[in-house]
Amino acid sequence: MKTIAIIESCDTKHREAQYMKELVEKEGLRGLVIDVSTGPILSTGYDVSREEVVKVSGMTWEELQPKTKGEKIDFMKDAIAKYVKELYENGEIDGILSIGGLQNTVMATNAMRQLPIGFPKVMATTIASGKKTFDPVVGEKDVVVIPSICDFTGLNLVTRQIIANATACCVGMVKMAGHVLQKGDKPVVGVTLMGITNTGACAAIDELERCGIETLGFHTTGVGGPTMEQMAEDGLIDGILDLTVHEITEEYYHSGFSYGDNVKYRLRKSVQAKVPLVISVGGIDFVDFAPSEFPPRMDERKYMMHNASMAHIKLLPDEAAEVTKGFRDRLKNIDYPVKLLLPTDGMRHNTREGEELYWPEVDQIIVEEIKKIDNPNIEMITIPGNLDTKEWGIQAAHYMIDELKEKGVIDESITYE
Repeated sequence: MKTIAIIESCDTKHREAQYMKELVEKEGLRGLVIDVSTGPILSTGYDVSREEVVKVSGMTWEELQPKTKGEKIDFMKDAIAKYVKELYENGEIDGILSIGGLQNTVMATNAMRQLPIGFPKVMATTIASGKKTFDPVVGEKDVVVIPSICDFTGLNLVTRQIIANATACCVGMVKMAGHVLQKGDKPVVGVTLMGITNTGACAAIDELERCGIETLGFHTTGVGGPTMEQMAEDGLIDGILDLTVHEITEEYYHSGFSYGDNVKYRLRKSVQAKVPLVISVGGIDFVDFAPSEFPPRMDERKYMMHNASMAHIKLLPDEAAEVTKGFRDRLKNIDYPVKLLLPTDGMRHNTREGEELYWPEVDQIIVEEIKKIDNPNIEMITIPGNLDTKEWGIQAAHYMIDELKEKGVIDESITYE
């Protein structure tokens, strides 16, 4: 019988846990309630006790109990992740479901993020509201997040419906889909893009697909790049055409629309896995901020409004040098042959002569800083024109194909002529 793991703090959320279990079992599946409570109130209504969860991580409840609330939650977060991962690896669960506030969300979604893409994961949470970010909840995985509307303080006309919807979502995935992501027969290439590199990147994607290569586009606004890196590490991607490295620019500011904590993984996890790699500099020349968050020295800057609430701001010359050093530091540690493509006429759209973000001095600083890389594994190739053009993207795709051939990923007989 297919089983859905239900992760709850069964001291305070036992009624909600039992309601979810009843709904799951009405659909002919098994509900496995796992208790992750850490408080002093007696838990009830669980199938797996917190003592069992803690034991898997090498500690007894008696040893954990005297610790502070924060220490217990932190330990339980990792313990439930390990417990759930073992259940998955042993083929004992087919989906995972939880509802709750911050504490339960942190613990349950940490467990969910240990499971592969495609495995059903549903979290109904009080923190899916306001200006809170998705990073702490979903990471680089496909966790379905449902706003709770009301706090979970028992069963009422709102929480019953939200819980029923969340449960139906998980049950539906388990019954009708829920297959862990697996590669097919085609080689797979990840391509990074944003709206500002969309024309060039989509031309590259079309060309790769024309040559029989499956492509995955990753939007580099804080989570797309790190997700691609994780998939490369997991063996789901055979090559990366990293045309758009804008997230690395945001790392310099530790803020901006495209910043995320997991930007630290960019050009690192895939490199450690030695995935065939062709890199470029799309979007490295600007930062994106809302008008209320504009950086200092705006009187010196060139910028354009991307939409009513977001501006694209060209880096200043001194910032361009510093940002590029961060990019260069990543590249200098690459220990296998890769290609680095440099455009001659702009690293995104709106950067050619007469356009809003045209500032050739900044572009030249970036290129000159990149050329200081002292790494024989980096082959620098100049492609004339603007990166965000169809012609440029097609040439980039051809270099990716050549790289895949050199690494033995695709057959030499595949041509792009």
